[in-house]
Amino acid sequence: MSLQIGPVLRSGGEKLFSRTGAVLLVAYLALMAALLPLSNTMLVRIYETAGLTEVTEAIPLVLDVSLSVAAVGYLVGALAGTYLSLVATRTFVTGDGAQFPAGAFTRNVPLAMVNVVVGGLVYGLLVTLGTIALVIPGLVAYVAFLFVLPYIAVEDRNFVDALRASYRLSKGNWLLLFVLLVIVVAVAGVLGGVGGFVSALLLPPAAGQLSLAFVQSPISLFSLAVIAAAFEQLRDDDAGGSAPTAQTPSTPV
Repeated sequence: MSLQIGPVLRSGGEKLFSRTGAVLLVAYLALMAALLPLSNTMLVRIYETAGLTEVTEAIPLVLDVSLSVAAVGYLVGALAGTYLSLVATRTFVTGDGAQFPAGAFTRNVPLAMVNVVVGGLVYGLLVTLGTIALVIPGLVAYVAFLFVLPYIAVEDRNFVDALRASYRLSKGNWLLLFVLLVIVVAVAGVLGGVGGFVSALLLPPAAGQLSLAFVQSPISLFSLAVIAAAFEQLRDDDAGGSAPTAQTPSTPV
């Protein structure tokens, strides 16, 4: 059965604006607020090493730490972001919106994190190589392996199995998935553009950067919710509508 774009977008919005979606959004906002000064600090330290000290004066939110300390902090934050993506995907696919599904925060986390990181690197490599080749293969790879994270997060598959399963599930819907992603990217572009314009006009640099980070957080989470909704729809259709999507016991939060 073909992907139904309208219901997927609607379901993604409902997941984002659910109770669990709100909790995840707060976590994303906090992570963005922590990562921004760390990334700015790394940038400033690199400029200083290159002797471009005059450029650094325009960069706000810089911490009084060394490049190595900022880099380690950013790496820890990136791992926290990977963990949040894992939890969010499990929640959006198997949760009911009111409570987090059992095991969302703790089930098989170390192995799942390794598979998410390695699978993400392989996914990015496939997209890059396909794009370098003829562009179109890169776009195909982008949509064909879109469900690697859901398969790892929800079904505890390794990244190789997740790549294969994503290819099988997405096959026949590549064009519709591409259209879906274009819509999400367009929405993100409009919101980001408006947010950037308003912040540049009305806010000082530090507040402006933070406001943009806070715009990016719901966009990122909405993208995850949409991918989860598309995965859920196609997986259920592939199983003849018999695959459960919210039978996992929920744990109140």
